[in-house]
Amino acid sequence: LTIPDPEVQGEEGLNTPRKRFLPKFLAGLTAEARARREVALKRTADAEENAEKFSVDDVTGSDWVEKTASSGRARKQKEEAFVEAAYDQAVTGIDDVEKNLDKASKFLNKSRNKYQFVGVINRKAATDPKQKPITWYARKKPTTAKWSVRLVHVNQDAIIKDLYNQGKIDIFAKYKNTGKIDEETKAPVVTSKYEVRERSWKTLWNFSPKHFFTDSSGAYWRERRLRPGIYTDGLTVYEASYRYRDGRNGMHRVSSLQQFLASKSVDAKQKERIMTRLKEAEPDVVLEL
Repeated sequence: LTIPDPEVQGEEGLNTPRKRFLPKFLAGLTAEARARREVALKRTADAEENAEKFSVDDVTGSDWVEKTASSGRARKQKEEAFVEAAYDQAVTGIDDVEKNLDKASKFLNKSRNKYQFVGVINRKAATDPKQKPITWYARKKPTTAKWSVRLVHVNQDAIIKDLYNQGKIDIFAKYKNTGKIDEETKAPVVTSKYEVRERSWKTLWNFSPKHFFTDSSGAYWRERRLRPGIYTDGLTVYEASYRYRDGRNGMHRVSSLQQFLASKSVDAKQKERIMTRLKEAEPDVVLEL
């Protein structure tokens, strides 16, 4: 929502690209339709005239088919050139009118406001009463601006994704084990918190010298190897594996957690350590879908 300045008169004040395009497009299509009707009438008149002048000599000879096809192509190119010229002439006329309007708008009284105010609507305020519904920002008003107040809906997720794709930001995640058990899945409840940081030389562009020298992957498309050992999500016990052919990590199912804890081959201290980590420790591996 944009509120134009009271000093801006008429529709020319907020002459957006959409408003400029639609009249051009309409004028061009109208001129094109008119030109095609003229071409159709001329083609009919030429056909009647040629029928009166028809002679058997016109269709004799070995190359009369090629001559007829060549004549048809030349006629079609000439007709298309005529239609395109009519379209361009109509659009050029609209451009000339807009230039005159732009020149006239320069003489309009300019607003005395020195700043522009932009309100960003917060969609989360509808569910969270603690957050402000609108956050206002101010900036110096350009000399050519014709508005002072604007409300915008911002898709924050799309902006973050675009900045990440451009390599301007990095996303960091922290996972915390709450110590609670989900009643449906019977698995530990892990919460996540994400932070967005601007990528700069201070963060080494998300580059880790430690991983560079200690990883055995050797190629950027190969996944960083997980430490060998036993992993569990609170329901099933897995054993880490690594496929060297294409550099991918994997997990092989060993047994359920209850079977693992009931096994006599597992030390009691190891069982106690596993249960303690499930309740207190942060997760070693996180798979987000």
